[in-house]
Amino acid sequence: MSEPLAVEETRCARWGRRGVTVPLYLLLGTFTVALLPVTIALALASDAVRRTGHLATLRCTLGITLYFACEAVGIVASLVLWVANALWPGATADRVVTWNLLLQRVWARTLFTGATRLFSMRTEVTGEEAVRHGPLFLFCRHASTLDTLLPAVFASQPYTLRLGHVMKRELLWDPCLDIVGQRTRNAFVRRGSDAPDKEIALLRQLATRVTERDGVLLFPEGTRFSPAKRERALAHLADTKQFARLERARRLQYVLPPRRGGALALLETRPDVDVVFLAHVGFEGTASLNDIWRGKLIGRTIHLRFWRVPSAAIPQTAADRVEWLDAQWQRIDAWISAHANRIGARHAGFEDDAHRALAAASRREK
Repeated sequence: MSEPLAVEETRCARWGRRGVTVPLYLLLGTFTVALLPVTIALALASDAVRRTGHLATLRCTLGITLYFACEAVGIVASLVLWVANALWPGATADRVVTWNLLLQRVWARTLFTGATRLFSMRTEVTGEEAVRHGPLFLFCRHASTLDTLLPAVFASQPYTLRLGHVMKRELLWDPCLDIVGQRTRNAFVRRGSDAPDKEIALLRQLATRVTERDGVLLFPEGTRFSPAKRERALAHLADTKQFARLERARRLQYVLPPRRGGALALLETRPDVDVVFLAHVGFEGTASLNDIWRGKLIGRTIHLRFWRVPSAAIPQTAADRVEWLDAQWQRIDAWISAHANRIGARHAGFEDDAHRALAAASRREK
């Protein structure tokens, strides 16, 4: 990769947004930490009244404080890096990217480690050797807001594998992702854009710049799993007469059928690049902040499984690639199903999402 991808926006729009988000998040970071004794007392009182058990309100309150504190520290650290780069004439573009990737990884690791400790979670990882080197495309399952941190924590290495992200444009309203994300190699795309070719072109640019040190992260499902989204995805396949894909998608229990556009754009642009898949289980039933607030994350074990497919084993035609991608997503679904049976559906939260989705599908077919 060479230079970061520029977000298509005016300078007025960029600094107008940052003029709102940067002061706001700095204030929130300061006040949430300063008021922590008060909020802890209120959270404990709320837990006593609600009788939720496991101090769910307190854990969430501390989690919110951690998030805003990380944002505030990240903003200050990004300013320090900007000043250091300006004062050091020998700072190359590659070194600047490496420094900012390191900051991004520390930010993500702090948030994830803090969340695992606050909610008494554990993680188990297998197949991590698949992401030890590039070039690669990393296709990840999407079930929760927190799973967006997994690649930065377990796959992104600033000195070995530099991971670029495909992210929705709305995330520019997070100042750390906005500032540091635009200094590194990321594509901020508009979901449901009236000009999808522009968004696909961004992914092609990202793929073109991948070297042996780089990877590109994509969530092919495009959004977090929920029963309603599963129904809409199936309806879309039916409306667009993709009947072969519809039959395959109906067999998916825990994931959405992958969208073709982004994945095909990456594979067509760089057919010489391997693909790594990341399946995970443990975030089920926590797609919304309300789910987390109700304590559904507490005590979870998050299982991660990486596997790598060499470029030579990936089909060359678009139709065959779509079928291959669907088959890989069926493999993810089967792996999740095996874990659901092993650890128990209720503990993993499957009853909240996948089981209701299957029930809804059965009612529709009847």
